[in-house]
Amino acid sequence: MARLTKTIEYLFYLFIFLLPWQTRLIWRDASLNGFTWEYGRFSLYGTEILLWVILFLYAAWLIVNRPTAKLTAREYLAYLRQPRVIAYWLVVIFLLLAGFSVIGSIDAVLAYYHWFWLIEAVALFSLIVNFNFSLRRLAVAWVGSAAIQSVFAIWQFFNQYVFANKWLGLAWQFPTQGGSIILQTDSERWLRAYGSLPHPNILAGFLVVALLLLLYLAFSTNTRILLRIFILSSLLVITPALFFSFSRSAWIALIVCLIVLSFWLYRRHDKALNRTFYQIFLLLVLMVVILGLNLTDPLVTRLVGREPLEISSISLRMTFTEQAWNIIQTRPWQGTGVGNYTLGVYHDINSSWPGYYYQPVHNLYLLILAEMGIFGALTFAALLGLLGYMAFRQGPSLEKMIIILSLASCLVISLFDHYFWTLYFGVMVFWVVLALNFRALKGGFDNS
Repeated sequence: MARLTKTIEYLFYLFIFLLPWQTRLIWRDASLNGFTWEYGRFSLYGTEILLWVILFLYAAWLIVNRPTAKLTAREYLAYLRQPRVIAYWLVVIFLLLAGFSVIGSIDAVLAYYHWFWLIEAVALFSLIVNFNFSLRRLAVAWVGSAAIQSVFAIWQFFNQYVFANKWLGLAWQFPTQGGSIILQTDSERWLRAYGSLPHPNILAGFLVVALLLLLYLAFSTNTRILLRIFILSSLLVITPALFFSFSRSAWIALIVCLIVLSFWLYRRHDKALNRTFYQIFLLLVLMVVILGLNLTDPLVTRLVGREPLEISSISLRMTFTEQAWNIIQTRPWQGTGVGNYTLGVYHDINSSWPGYYYQPVHNLYLLILAEMGIFGALTFAALLGLLGYMAFRQGPSLEKMIIILSLASCLVISLFDHYFWTLYFGVMVFWVVLALNFRALKGGFDNS
């Protein structure tokens, strides 16, 4: 039993570490109006196979460790009334509603495929909530993975290209290549940093959570010199990589979280924690200032948004929002079905646009409403609201505060992007962070 437990634990850390690598087998390709349709593709990811192994072992662990004590009817009713248990039922209801959305979906097979992602994510959620593991080791795995991604991202930015490698899940990206995510100033086109992920914004979201977990490691580190070196070296590569992603949504999320954390630490009157925080904060600010002074044109272009490409990007996002409201008004109750949003735009709004134009609305909350209808969106809102209520009622410790802010960063980013719902990597990251919050509120982690 001890060997099984350790195997599951370290495979879980390995899963987190490898998750950004997008190695996959595309077993059913898709196109729309002659263009590759990413949101209609069926893929098997390398980390997905690892996840299945973990979940299979976890199922065996659950069977061996099933509870033997029986509750009385009164005890069982009292158990069901706990906010945490109600929240678990909301997760189950949300998953079932996602399954029911398949019935009225435009493409049932595509809806089943995306529903299966949610099933995997909720199964992983169950493991995180119920299985005993160390938050410190998980943070090391996440930050270590982010540091490797950051080194790769920095290399990409300075070389201004991404090489293709099918085994690593990488595609060619150049500043002059159509479809590459770039930043255009008056005189130059800059390729934004990708890491091994399909979009710079996705890399940035992963790095924001990594920086928050890095703060947790810094706060919980006493005299371990190797861990201190790991924290400092990771900070020195993650910060510029986040800068080179030029992701405004991730920058906003990080700034909001750091402001909230600074006020929370100030009210604790813990000199050691405040000193550690401000040392890291000042180093982060110093690096950003140095980078900003050396890359003034692309930074100002990204922040001000007056260049034609930036104006076009903002205009396109507004158009996507209008499309979402049209879909919601057309299908308010049943939605398009999970994973069917872009197909809904094709069928219900316009079927003659170029294929690359069919993208999900860059707002996760509108996207859930459009795909799952009113009941699905309300269930999701109730789940987040109940989680917030539990966090407020308990009063967060330092550990809980970092985990809550990690989720908050995802929720802020979700106001401006969709990848936590539409892409395998994003779905897994979101549900891992959500589960960490439930685990922290349930009773914390084993950091021995």
